[in-house]
Amino acid sequence: MRYEKYWIMESEVNTLYNQSRYKEALTILEKSSEYLIQDEYEKYEFNIRTSKAIFYCLEKRFEEALNIMESLVSEGLACDNDIFEMLPMKENIRYVKLKEKNNINLEKAGKEAKSKFIVHTPKDYTSEKKYPLVIALHGDPGSIDEFSQYWKPEEFLNNDFIFAYIQSSQLLIQLGYGWTGNLLISRNEIKECYKVISEQYSIDHGCVVIGGFSGGAIAAMEVTMNNDIPIKGFIALGPGLTESFNKESVRLASKRGVKAVLMEGEVIVNSSELEDMMNTFEESDLLYKFIVNEGIGHAVPRDLSCKLSEAIKFICN
Repeated sequence: MRYEKYWIMESEVNTLYNQSRYKEALTILEKSSEYLIQDEYEKYEFNIRTSKAIFYCLEKRFEEALNIMESLVSEGLACDNDIFEMLPMKENIRYVKLKEKNNINLEKAGKEAKSKFIVHTPKDYTSEKKYPLVIALHGDPGSIDEFSQYWKPEEFLNNDFIFAYIQSSQLLIQLGYGWTGNLLISRNEIKECYKVISEQYSIDHGCVVIGGFSGGAIAAMEVTMNNDIPIKGFIALGPGLTESFNKESVRLASKRGVKAVLMEGEVIVNSSELEDMMNTFEESDLLYKFIVNEGIGHAVPRDLSCKLSEAIKFICN
C-alpha cells in the first residue's frame, strides 16, 4: 500500500475512525514510514505520532500513548490537550508532570503565533480590473502549509479569481492552528485579513466566496451568518453547527442572496447536524447544493479540486 501524499493517508485514517475501525487505522499509522515517500513521512512525522497516540487511547493502550507523548514533549514539541483528556490517569504523577511540560511548550509556541494570509493572483492580474475573491480556511488543527496540499488555488486562478489562504493565530498543537476555540477572535482575524487584502489587491466586493474544511468550514459559516464581510457564497467541507447558525441568520443571509455548498463523506452523511442545516436552508429559501463524498467519512475527497470547481459554478452563476 502506498500513498502519494500524507493528506490522502490521513483521509483514509479519518474515515476508519468514523467507522470505529481503530485497529485498521492504527496499522496504517504504524506502517506509515513504509507507505509514504520519505519526504512526506519526515514532513508530517509529528502529525503521525500524535495520531498514533490518539488511536492507542481509543484501543485502551494508554501506556503506549503516554510514551509517544512523553517523547514528543521531551523534544520541546506541543501536543493537543485533547489527547491528554483521553488518558484515564490524571492523578498519575508521570501524567501530571508531562501535562505541565506540555503546557509550557504550548505557551512558548503560542507566543509566536499570529494570524497571517497568503494571496495568489491570476496570471494576467492587473490593478485596472476588479477580481472575484476566494478565501480558504484550514481545518482544526491545521495550517496554510498542510491545507494547501489539497485545497489548491489553481482551479480558482484559472477562472480569474484572486485566491487567499488565511491562517488562524489560535495554536492548538505544534504548528497546528484552529478557528473554533474562540470564534469571535476568528471572525475578527478574518475581517482584518480581508480588509488588508482589499487594500492591497483589486477586489470585486460583490463576488467574495469563503470556504474551508471542518473547523474552517464552521468559521466560514460564522463569518457569513454574522455578515462580517460581504459574502456571495460559502463552501463548507465537513461543517458543524454553531450558535450563529439559526433561522434568523439564515433568513437574512438568504435575503442578501447568499448561496451555500455543503460537502460531507458518505459514511456520515446522515448526521442530524447536516439535516438541520439543510432543513433551515429550505425553510429560509437559501439556495444550496449538497455534495456527497463517496466512500469516505469526515475527510478530504481525492477529487476535491473538481468539486470546488462545481461549487464555484453553482455560487457564481
